[in-house]
Amino acid sequence: MSKAEVKRSILQYLADWQQGDFSLECGGLISKGVASIDDETGEETDIYCDEAVLGFVVISQTCDVVRNPVNSSLKYVSVCPLVEINYGGLSSVEKGKVPRFGLIANTPDNVVVDFSRTMSVSKELLVTWEKQRGCTSLKEQLQFARSLERFFGRFAYPDLFNDSLITFRKAVTNRYDKNSNFGKALRSIKELRVYPHASWNNPDYVPITFIIILDEEIEREIKDRNEIYEQMELIVNEIDWKAPFLLHEQAIHLAELRDLTAADYLNSYPLDLNSLSFSKRYQKTA
Repeated sequence: MSKAEVKRSILQYLADWQQGDFSLECGGLISKGVASIDDETGEETDIYCDEAVLGFVVISQTCDVVRNPVNSSLKYVSVCPLVEINYGGLSSVEKGKVPRFGLIANTPDNVVVDFSRTMSVSKELLVTWEKQRGCTSLKEQLQFARSLERFFGRFAYPDLFNDSLITFRKAVTNRYDKNSNFGKALRSIKELRVYPHASWNNPDYVPITFIIILDEEIEREIKDRNEIYEQMELIVNEIDWKAPFLLHEQAIHLAELRDLTAADYLNSYPLDLNSLSFSKRYQKTA
């Protein structure tokens, strides 16, 4: 087979791959660590291969995966390992409590994606793996992309802000699946975001507005926006703020996604609790 034929063949195989696809039993995870002496050869090594991983998931964007590997920047895709966890750990992942791990379809029982470890593989190697579809619908593709965004794009809130929200986070996490009006209100929310009305580094005051983005009305457990507002207002007003943080006079901005301006969204920051609104477990039980 000529080089041109080989390239065409690789492109044909790449066209079948997308972000979230995975392969099992395709080798170990290569990583670099502190150099040590190999007991058998006596040679110094700092390259390690973790054979315990069960496979790999493609995390590169689909458009990058399928592109022709004509130069060094396009020759590789990024993958994360598949690992097995116990049922208790899986339950936490399904609830959205462990951003390190992600879920995809069609994997063996109790197997998740470990986002904390990544590896690059050549596209020539990728097309030799036995591909399995990890996202079988557009909805699953979006959920996987949001899981990636959540882990790799998390905003580092100031410590005093995090301290202020300890009770708020606990209330949301502990009461999300309860059959109460507050639980129903939480399950009617698509995303929670924070809008600071001053620089995060302002030593004097940083007024905060919570942007609460609702699901479409047909998907909400509580249809009445006023009732959702009242439920959220109760818990927001209980926050014990640590200076310089405090509630803005508009403490809550309740809206559907279509109601927000681009500035509202881009100038606000996602709270890590918003994983609850799209976690696998609550989508099935809400």
